[in-house]
Amino acid sequence: MNSPISLEANSPRPGWQQRVEESGLIWHSADGSPYWTEDQHLALTLKAAETLEDAASELHALCLEACDKIVRNDWFDRLAISDTAAGLIQTSWMVSDFSIYGRFDLAWDGSGQPKMLEYNADTPTSLLEAAVIQWQWLEELFPESDQLNSIHEALVERWKQIPESSVHFACAWENLEDRQTIAYLAETAEQSGKSVELMDIPEIGFSEEGRFTDTNERAIEKLFKLYPWEWMVDEPFFAEIGQERSRFIEPAWKMLLSTKALLPILWELNPGHPLLLPAYFSREELCAQGVSYWVEKPFGGTRGSWHFSR
Repeated sequence: MNSPISLEANSPRPGWQQRVEESGLIWHSADGSPYWTEDQHLALTLKAAETLEDAASELHALCLEACDKIVRNDWFDRLAISDTAAGLIQTSWMVSDFSIYGRFDLAWDGSGQPKMLEYNADTPTSLLEAAVIQWQWLEELFPESDQLNSIHEALVERWKQIPESSVHFACAWENLEDRQTIAYLAETAEQSGKSVELMDIPEIGFSEEGRFTDTNERAIEKLFKLYPWEWMVDEPFFAEIGQERSRFIEPAWKMLLSTKALLPILWELNPGHPLLLPAYFSREELCAQGVSYWVEKPFGGTRGSWHFSR
């Protein structure tokens, strides 16, 4: 029986480096390590692609249910969220502040059900390569094939749902990947009819009238920030967000989804769910369940470590 997912070898496109760079992927070989390569690709059956799509939709619904439980039960301390941030999150959640997108990291070999590893819902990258680069690669090498990939079109439509006519995009400008990601997002916003402006996080100002402003002292109507809320809490302007809260994308309630502390709460609320891996706050709880190996991760950040028991 053929697997619904297969890793297949293929010849890279001639001059592929220049091709992807022209589309914005200029970190394909960052620090000498291959980030984007074209000598292999994954082939999925339609059923496999739909399985992943359905899994992401179901997991997103579970995550939103978890957000509601956290807010209504005041579980912010379980996520190590400060009282100041908790108040902002609570308001942001209760009034349904606008969100654009998020990225699930899933593990799946084609058998059983996909498993959620984490949900990057605050500062998701890998967007340009997912929405643009791999689509161009497919059109050039396998034009008779298809991708279950409507990311670009979905982003354009999503921007149309905000009433503001202009959107500012900010990130830590020295980070090349972040800068190119907001440039691509700005392009999708422009295609939806918005005017856009790109800026560095430190360039955000605050006027005497209580409005966030850009370098030209223009009031910011909407600000997409590729900058973690956990970092923004430590910024000098955090105390000024207050009534300006709704101008930020991704919204403050995404702090509930960007922490790894979400994983044990999801498992607690949905024990044994086929799309989830067992997750607990302590080693003792893991061992009590007979788990013999696991990954340990901090609540914030991307680093972690494996543990194998003997």
